[in-house]
This record gives sequence, structure tokens and C-alpha cells, in this order.
Amino acid sequence: MAESWTSLLVVRKPAHLKRMLSGRPAKALAVNTGPRRQLHLALHHDDLRLTQQQQQQRVLLQHYRSLGHMPFKRPAPVPHQGTESGGESESSSRPPPAKQQKTSMQKALPDTTVYIVQAKLDVGGISELFELAEHHTKGACRNAMDADVIITAIAMRRRLERHVPWDIAETKAVVTPAWLRDSVDHGRALPCGDYVAIQDLLETTVEHCPDCNCKPCACSDGDSEAATPRFEAKQLPSPLSSPSTPVKQRAMSTSTKKEEKKPVVPQPVPEHLLPPDPPIPTNLAKLDYMSRYACQRASPLVCPNQALVRELDIIRRSRDLEGEARSALSYERAVSIIKAYPHEIRSLKQVEKLPFIGVKITGLIEEFLDTGKITEAQTINASERFQTLSLFSSIYGIGPSTAIRLYNLGLRSLNDLEVYYGVEPEDVALQSQIVEVEEKPRKPAWQRGQHKGDEGLGDSWTRVALGLREDLAKKIPRAEVEEMGRVVMRELEELEPGCVSTIVGGYRRGKMESNDVDIVFTHPDPSKVKGLCKRLVRKLHERGMVTHVMHLSGFHAHNALRTHHWDSLEKALTVFIMPPSSPFHTGVRRRLDLIFAVPDVYWTAVIGWTGSIMFQRDIRQWAKDKHGMKFDSSGITRRYDSKEFFPKTEKEAFDLLGLEWVEPKWRNADL
Repeated sequence: MAESWTSLLVVRKPAHLKRMLSGRPAKALAVNTGPRRQLHLALHHDDLRLTQQQQQQRVLLQHYRSLGHMPFKRPAPVPHQGTESGGESESSSRPPPAKQQKTSMQKALPDTTVYIVQAKLDVGGISELFELAEHHTKGACRNAMDADVIITAIAMRRRLERHVPWDIAETKAVVTPAWLRDSVDHGRALPCGDYVAIQDLLETTVEHCPDCNCKPCACSDGDSEAATPRFEAKQLPSPLSSPSTPVKQRAMSTSTKKEEKKPVVPQPVPEHLLPPDPPIPTNLAKLDYMSRYACQRASPLVCPNQALVRELDIIRRSRDLEGEARSALSYERAVSIIKAYPHEIRSLKQVEKLPFIGVKITGLIEEFLDTGKITEAQTINASERFQTLSLFSSIYGIGPSTAIRLYNLGLRSLNDLEVYYGVEPEDVALQSQIVEVEEKPRKPAWQRGQHKGDEGLGDSWTRVALGLREDLAKKIPRAEVEEMGRVVMRELEELEPGCVSTIVGGYRRGKMESNDVDIVFTHPDPSKVKGLCKRLVRKLHERGMVTHVMHLSGFHAHNALRTHHWDSLEKALTVFIMPPSSPFHTGVRRRLDLIFAVPDVYWTAVIGWTGSIMFQRDIRQWAKDKHGMKFDSSGITRRYDSKEFFPKTEKEAFDLLGLEWVEPKWRNADL
């Protein structure tokens, strides 16, 4: 029985299959990816009654088979139903679309054979690369040995070796998919050094790259026409009519526009997004060390009573590790008030009128004045339990509750933790991953430790931190912190020119060494900030500078009634390694946090992430008590009507809250 064609459909996205096949008892005879990465489905009716799920599975199966190294098959042409002979003759006299395209383009890489590693590529990406290889290179081969260039999205040697033997990879140019796309756009083979997929293969990739320095190509000086895009100006007919512009023609127009564009003059950054020059000094005479709010006190990095503060802080840490949050907060406030006391304490009379110094802490201070130490602090510091809990909680992602649970299970050392979590440090160091999760808001400090369960970022991130603990435990000197900031800003400038940033955290408060590096970014154009964090992270990951990433969140609406203080900014917590070109490159991995804020809340984000913890807590409390406002890193709002306030500068934020200006170096209200 002859089959009758009923429809020839164009599906622009695979996700549209379900909608197009719904209620249609049909069978796919041909599946192909066309020049616009569309699925061409030739459908006909028959007596076979398939369920919708079976129809979809059959169509998708045909599509996936067509994505291999087999040539694509086009569906048979659709006969016209009209009776006018003129239309039929016109259609029949026109050559097939594929032939028209081949005759109207010049291959950008005619002498280059590519091998495409499909791992870590989505269906659309695979389809696009094979199409580019088909039309613009010598071809895509089945064996990596036969290729001139290996194209892969894999960035780690160990993972690449699952698909290509390392000894073969060392004899080829191994580049990212962007190399093929950009080479096609430019009409010639681009240098591979900027697109190397794996840093270990940089030298061999440059050596074997089929660019202008190695092989003759279409960009020779003697032929100006060869350097132009390989498409003709006239519009190419599409295999099936569609209002959208074909990919190849869009590439032509984009490439032409790029050549015709004049150099973009960078717009000056608004002055209010830059730090004041010279810095605004703090009027210490207007600050009061007797104030109950740390944001009204000057707290230096090192105070005259630093030894006493260290003893009290041991007791504070112990209370915090044991889940006694209220007691820990009492000691934290006492430490904060002593840090701001401008004179060395020699008698109890000096502390009698200080806030937050109760009977218990007064007795501890008296003991310290008599003996130079506090017995309770010394006992705690020498105990196995305190040492073990401190050790466990030093692993990023393990909070007090988890540390106590692990201790109660009998674990006592980091080796015990490795066995418990199944961690092999060598394997973790070789792995590279981007883990994307939705952030869980942190509880207020007074609620932490009251409920069982992990307070960290989950076992996956804990395993990474445990495997990299030796590197992450090393302090970062100020010079290296500044170099990390310069390296990241260079990469960001390539993505989105005009961004500004501030290195915050302990570095900004004057610490000579940091445990990690926090950087806050923004752009004068708010529309360019959203999504920029993930774009930067992926770029750093592809360049081998970020080895592990956990995205905590994107932007969320500022909520004046929110009870927790984990801000709603876009941020990523990463593990960073200096590029080989940096003079600070040692191979040591560092903790790097990237925080992105729209320009309206840039300075509140800078204040919030600068710290210290006690200073920030008291700014929030001051805003609530004195002005009925809510302050956090993502903005300032009035509580009763949720009106938002956007300070233009950091000092303006202090002015808005009725606070004297306090430089970052005087915000060290913690040890």
C-alpha cells in the first residue's frame, strides 16, 4: 500500500517534539539537523497506533543516531499539491539547497581534519560542531589519531584520557569548541594557544596548531579576498521556509559587522562606584569605646589587650563548638568591647563600667591580671574534645553540629574523616567540577546549633574541602590576594568591559594574611550584572584557574521582613589556582568567593562582606533599633513600608544610618 505524505514539519527545538506529536498517530521517517540546528521530521500516517511516549522515543532515537559520524540524511522533498505547472517547474529547476550552500561558501579550514569529543556537550552543541566540521573543514574523523585538531569541552587530563589516549593528545592541537566556531567566523584557522582545552597540553597544542604560523591558510597577505567571510552577500534559500535567518548567514553578517565596527571606546566608570581618593579619614574623637554598638567603636586589628582577648576567645570558640550559641555570643560581645578599649587594662576598675562585662567575665579578667592566663581557657585548649571539634570545623562545610556528630561516632583525626567520607586527596585534586545548588538561608546566630543536621554545604563540597585541606589551610599573603584580584579582573574585562570590584574581607580590614579571598563586583549598567557571575566562573573554569565551584545562588528580591541575614546577591564559592603566567603561581589552591551586586546596592554589599562579623551584627541592630530599618549586604529598607534606600557611596550608607564614618581598618571587632 502506497504511503501518502501528510506533513513535513520543522521543529526548532527538541523540546517542541512533545507539543507537535501530541494527539498525532505518526511515525518519523527521517530526522536531520539542518543549518539552523532544527529537526526536520518527515511524518506520515499509517495504521500503526503508537502511544505518544513511543512516538517521542522513536523520533529522538532516530535523531541521536544521526548525530554520530554518519552523514546526515535529508527527508524526501515534499511534492506540491497545487495544479499550476509553473510553480512545479520552478521548484524542480532549482538545485537542492545543500548544493547551493556548498557552491556559495568557501571552507575556512579546508586542510584541517577534526575529531570531536562529545563528552560534556549537549545535543545542540554536538550537532552544531558536526555541521561546522562538515561544511568548513576537511571533515570530522572517527579516530583521534587521524585528526589534526581534537575539539573537546573537557578541561581535566584524567577525564580526557577516557576518550583519547594521552600519547595521541600530545601530538595534536587540543582546543575548546570555541576555536572551531571562532575560526569559522573569521574565515581562517585562529591561533590555538588562546583556546587550549587542557593547560598541560598548551605547548603541544601551540606546536601542532594549524594556524597561519604553521600552515598556509585563507588569510595570506597576498589574497585579500580570502580573508573576508566565505559567504556570498545574497541570501541562501533554506531547505524549508522559515522566517528566521540561517545560522550561516547570521555568521556572515556578524563577521562582517565585526570587521566594520570601529573600536569601542570604554565608557568611564561613574565616580561614585570608585573608592574615594584620597581615602576618607576616621574622626576617632567622635567614636565612643563605651558604646553598646560595635559600629560606633574604633576596633583596631591588634589592640593593647590582645593577650586577654585571645584567652577569652578560646572560651567563646568552645561554647560555639558545643552549640551554646547564647553563651558564645556573650563572650563575643565581651571580646568586641575589649578590642575597642584604647588602654591596657591593669585593674578591674577600668572594666567595671564597660558594657557586656558581667560578673563571670570580670572574674576571668581578674584571674588574667593576677596570673597572665585564664585556667578555664587553658584547660579547654588542652582537651582532646576541643582540639578535635576545632579540627573538624576547620574543614569548609562542616559546622558545629556535624563536628559533634562525627566526634560522637568515634572519629578523632582528619584521616578518620577521609575514611568516613571516602575521600582520596589525590583524586579530589585531579577532579574538576561545577556544582550548582539552590542556597539554603543561614539561621540567625542565636538559633545555630539548636537543631541536628548539617549546617554546611553538603557532603559533596565537604569532600572537596577535605581532599584539598592542605592547600586551603595555608594563609594567603596580601600581595597574592592583590594578584588574584588583578587576574580575575582581567578575565572579567574580556567578558564585560567596564566592571569595577573591591577586595573585601580581612584583607580590606588590614590583615597581613587571609584564609580566603572575597571580591565584590558590579557594572554601571544593572542589566549587565545579572548572570555575569556564572559566565565568569565558567570562563575561569575553562581556563583552568578555577578547579571546583559551588554556585550558592543567583539574585533574589530584597525582602525587608526576612529574618536571616544570608544576602540575596549572586555569588559563587570557588577553589582558585594561579595561572602559570603569574609570578605567584605555585600550584597551591586558594579559596575565592565571587560576589556580584547591581550598582544600586554595590556599597552595601561591600560593607556587608568587609566585616567583621560583630561589626556587621551591630550595624543591623543599630539600623533596627534607631531607625526602624533593615540593613544587609543586599540593601537598606525601611521596615514599616519596605521603602528601599540606595546609598551612592560607602560613606553615604553610614550617613543614612546616622553613624560616624569608620574606615575598614577600624572594623576589627573580632579576634
